[in-house]
Amino acid sequence: MDKRGMSATFVAYVIGGLLPIYKVFATGIPAWTVVSIRILSAFIFVTLLLRLTKKFRFVRQLWQNKRQRYTVLAAGLVLGGNWSLYLYAIGEGYIVESSLGYYINPLVSVLFGLIFFKERLTRPQIIAILSAIIGVMILTLGYGQFPIIAFSLAVSFAFYGVLKKKAAAEPLSGLFLETLVTLPFALLTLGVTDSQPLAMPMSALVAIIMLGIATAVQLMLFGYGMPKIPFVYVGILQYIAPTLTLLLGIYLFNDVFTTIHFIAFLFIWIAVALFTISGLSAGKMRMKKVS
Repeated sequence: MDKRGMSATFVAYVIGGLLPIYKVFATGIPAWTVVSIRILSAFIFVTLLLRLTKKFRFVRQLWQNKRQRYTVLAAGLVLGGNWSLYLYAIGEGYIVESSLGYYINPLVSVLFGLIFFKERLTRPQIIAILSAIIGVMILTLGYGQFPIIAFSLAVSFAFYGVLKKKAAAEPLSGLFLETLVTLPFALLTLGVTDSQPLAMPMSALVAIIMLGIATAVQLMLFGYGMPKIPFVYVGILQYIAPTLTLLLGIYLFNDVFTTIHFIAFLFIWIAVALFTISGLSAGKMRMKKVS
């Protein structure tokens, strides 16, 4: 297990879970405006980093590799589609269903790890996945109908993870191409709608710009860590973000936390504990073999 890859992926999901904090400073701003500024600021930030670190040669190398180029561009389009669907869900009032997608997503990632990367699970990991499935089923039943939007969000982001792992591109150059391919959609949205970033409160504009920079850092860490660790561990680490978001929802935004949520989270955290114990045990076994 690559410790740096695990740490980078862990921090990426922590950042992802804390991103909703921007809403404290940018309430009432249309979702399409937020995502457009988010993409634009992320692109500018990544471009500046490439200039400062003199790594544009990696972008050229990535572009010259046809397989990596198309895989990274596809990843950018999938990510853009995921963001667009999420914004549609929020705008149409499917907030509960969209949040459910974050809990289904890790299970889809684990499934994709088995399908695309032929990864194997230990018995504790299988029990952990079953426990997580029970938790997600409780949330689904509590919602009352099949969550098609949540399922689409989960599958799209899990597929984005698959593409990132297959591309194995240098994180900064990969993110440059990902934001580049979504940049025209962001500029078009700002151009054809009534969005006027400079007309909004300065605190809101700064908060959204920082959201874009934080997103760029998150995706760079994600791109660095993804190729270095088993995909099944990515699936479990993904529970960090929605859990932090839940805590923000309860204690910062005063969202309701029902008994159904508590029971579902109990099963999910049992899954996380089992995966953690399994990983620690495997690490100790490898250390004994080495010694």
